Amino acid sequence: MKACVILAAGEGKRLGLRKQFIEIHGKPLFMYSVEKALKLFDEVILVLPKDVLQRVSLPEGVKKVEGGKERQDSVLNGILETEAEIVVIHDAARPLATEEMFREVSSLGDYDGKIVAVPSRDTLKEVSHETVLRTIDRSHIWLAQTPQGFKRKVLLECHFRARNEGFYGTDDASLLERYGYKVGVVMGSYWNVKLTYREDIPIIERLLSKEV
Repeated sequence: MKACVILAAGEGKRLGLRKQFIEIHGKPLFMYSVEKALKLFDEVILVLPKDVLQRVSLPEGVKKVEGGKERQDSVLNGILETEAEIVVIHDAARPLATEEMFREVSSLGDYDGKIVAVPSRDTLKEVSHETVLRTIDRSHIWLAQTPQGFKRKVLLECHFRARNEGFYGTDDASLLERYGYKVGVVMGSYWNVKLTYREDIPIIERLLSKEV
């Protein structure tokens, strides 16, 4: 059994609004991910802010869960709502993730987790106080995206250990890395962009126009 947890509980502090509810081509941003997940998974769980939990209308078969203070807390709330052997975590702010990406990260093989990522195209600089310290070798640098798939038992263990230590990672794979589990990489797409700033909105609108 496989489940997908879609994160749509953010407050949008950098954007100044809750980006997951922005309407693009007639539907909220989170719905693009929900519709793909419904085709592929036995369970779909949408993590939402507490104040909109009862007001958001969803297709049949989608379970709503209250989000936490931080992203990591929201993920934990989501995975506690399923008993699936494999759980895939996805950010609703990435509406262009493909069905193939979801399939690939949920087929773990010998790995405890798999992530979607792309090799860095740019030269990387380490900077401190507006001064370049050094150039970082980019040949082994990949940029992580979602979806990310995991053995639920492993992910749950890592979340509890991290909570006990007060550790917050920037994604779920970082928790597995911290505790010595094996994480694989699936080639993502440079089009699998995340809506972070206002200038991202017209880019995503144009890219999504090819899907609707």
